[in-house]
Amino acid sequence: MDPTTDALSLLLNALKEHPRGMSVSDLAAAVGINRNTVSRYLDVLLVSGQVEMETYGKAKVFYLSQRVPIAAMLNFSSDLVLVLDRDRRIVQANDAVCTFAGKNRDDILEKSIEASPLAAFDHPLIRSRITDALNGREVTEELRFLRQDEELFFRIKFLPTVFNDGAPGVTIILEDITEGRRAEEALRESEMLFRSLVENINDLILNVDETCTFTYVSPKSQDILGYAPEEMLQKTPCDFMAPEKAERVREQFAGLFADPKPRVLFEWTMLHKNGSAVILEVSGTPIYDLIGDFTGYRVVCRDVTERLRAAKRVAQWKSFLYSVVNNIPSMVFVREVEGNTFVFSNRAAEVFLGMTQEEIVGKRATDLFPQEMAAFFADGDREMLERSTAPEKKVRLPTGTSLSMKKVPVFNSRGVLKYMLGIAEDITDRTTAEALLVAERDRAQGYLDAAGVMIAVIEADGTIDLVNRRGGEILGYAEKDLAGKNWFATVVPEHLRDRLAQNFALLVDGGIEPPPIEESPVITRDGRERPIRWRNALLRDADGKVVAMVSSGEVVQEQSDRTAEGPVGPVRTSLPGS
Repeated sequence: MDPTTDALSLLLNALKEHPRGMSVSDLAAAVGINRNTVSRYLDVLLVSGQVEMETYGKAKVFYLSQRVPIAAMLNFSSDLVLVLDRDRRIVQANDAVCTFAGKNRDDILEKSIEASPLAAFDHPLIRSRITDALNGREVTEELRFLRQDEELFFRIKFLPTVFNDGAPGVTIILEDITEGRRAEEALRESEMLFRSLVENINDLILNVDETCTFTYVSPKSQDILGYAPEEMLQKTPCDFMAPEKAERVREQFAGLFADPKPRVLFEWTMLHKNGSAVILEVSGTPIYDLIGDFTGYRVVCRDVTERLRAAKRVAQWKSFLYSVVNNIPSMVFVREVEGNTFVFSNRAAEVFLGMTQEEIVGKRATDLFPQEMAAFFADGDREMLERSTAPEKKVRLPTGTSLSMKKVPVFNSRGVLKYMLGIAEDITDRTTAEALLVAERDRAQGYLDAAGVMIAVIEADGTIDLVNRRGGEILGYAEKDLAGKNWFATVVPEHLRDRLAQNFALLVDGGIEPPPIEESPVITRDGRERPIRWRNALLRDADGKVVAMVSSGEVVQEQSDRTAEGPVGPVRTSLPGS
């Protein structure tokens, strides 16, 4: 055994047994070596760091060193630490390296990187940086490492190192920054997503600080207000408002800053760059910094200008319709189908029932109407849905009043029958007038039928409107068979048809006037010609336009040798017999 090594061991063991320390004399006595030799060995131990010395006056006291060996220190680090010699062999590897490689330390030490379980790190860049470190240059790089299905990131430091014998080496420290890089990428993706969301949504995003100054304005400001974001930064919302609107917003912000919490649905009226008013629906969310201090609000603004204008137009239109419905002479009732009760009635309905709208609402048909009306309004909803048109019914009340009533279904947005609209019109006067008209028509028809001559009414387009009973007997037709047919194609002989039709057209246009009396034949149903003496009169409307001709005719004796052209010669009008 080397006597020096043996002596050093004896000294270390003696110090170990006396942790409070020993002087040179005490050590010499304990190990049986002279004092000078002990002093020389203690100098070696001091230099190597195995012992420490403290001076108390002239005395020197030695202790075992409390320093941790470098190999043990390396194992305390979570970073991967490798120490290479000048030949690039691994001479130190901490526990983190062994764990990463999944190997024992003996499988790693005394091997070059390319021949070790760490061969994945054998990269031209790493070899170059090792060379730089061996030449005394400290270098830091970042490296991406793919292992199976995961991607790892390391920050690598190459530190020049000198061994005890003065030989150069390299210490490589690999700091795992994977989580940091993933967090950075996630943050970057989140920022990109947020930016994309903010830039593409239709809402305007604003950040204001505690002084109400804009610290962020989203690009949507260009579309909504006509200002680029940079034109609005460092300004306040009130700078873009009319003075009377700005004062109310200042009061709102005072409340927001006094009690920070999410607020929704304020309404701001801001001025577009072109001077027009833009109505914004606003919600605000407080913003806090990392230590929880309130720093301002994030404000989301939605342009509701067109929506509010549309709502205003709808309200105006509803008001107009309500005014119209409330003032028309017809009675209007709206019945809710589910509850079968009335929810609306107009003024005419109130007058008819002698009740106010408040008194009518909530009642059923049987509570309001006579039996004849109640049955119509209360029943028939299902049948109503099966019909394509609104049914109409006429009823006569015991009071003598005649009503025309109809119902119209009203559906909700899902297509479900919600209301039934009822309309009732007082037609008493009209019914009376129609009855009188029918009576007058019947009496006139009686006069026509009693007349001993043919009477015909010819429309301006040449169609037959009416032929009396005597005319039907002369022509051989029933009265209903002639109505609607063309007079010239039906009862005028063919050799006179075109000329008389042309003359009739001139008469309708006002070009000529019919003679008071003339003769012209007609052709009967069985094809015989019968001469007729005609008297004609024109019917005109209020503007003087000819709308029809009324002609009366009597049969001329068959033995008469008068010509078909009549006493007026060849100048003919388009009269029924002309």
